[in-house]
Amino acid sequence: METSLRANGFTLLELMVALAVVSILLVVGLPSFSATVRQNCTVTSANSLLTVLTAARSEALKRDRTVTLCPSVDGSHCATAAGSSWDLGYLMFVDNNGDQVYGGLPNEPLLKVERPLSTCARITKNGERPYIRYNGLGRMLDAASFTVASTTGVRYERRVVISPTGRPRVERP
Repeated sequence: METSLRANGFTLLELMVALAVVSILLVVGLPSFSATVRQNCTVTSANSLLTVLTAARSEALKRDRTVTLCPSVDGSHCATAAGSSWDLGYLMFVDNNGDQVYGGLPNEPLLKVERPLSTCARITKNGERPYIRYNGLGRMLDAASFTVASTTGVRYERRVVISPTGRPRVERP
């Protein structure tokens, strides 16, 4: 009885060809994959903002009170400067005294705090007022729109526009 001793494995030439094919696929596919990740991050950030605005409108309708959203860096105070970045976080509170500033008063319940809203996209509000207000009917008290843009590489952008009736929507610029 003869047994054949055949080695199982790859030759050096087969290994070199396989590595060359893999490296070519990575060079061609990796840039488009990272672009897709940036684009998905921008879309996800815009959809997160849309969810926040819808929740604020819903709270205003439910409570029949003015609900204010404002950007917040520390999670306890509103950023008052126009052009404040919303990607660092926000406060949602019932604004009973109408001053658009969360003061921690017992008659102004804090409904939600979120920090950060996005880590890969910059969210900026267009307009002179840094806050968003919904009245008890779910309508906007101030016109507003947001720009959501990727922070790295090719600029991907979405806009979140709020109609005068208070309904937010995401659109491409």
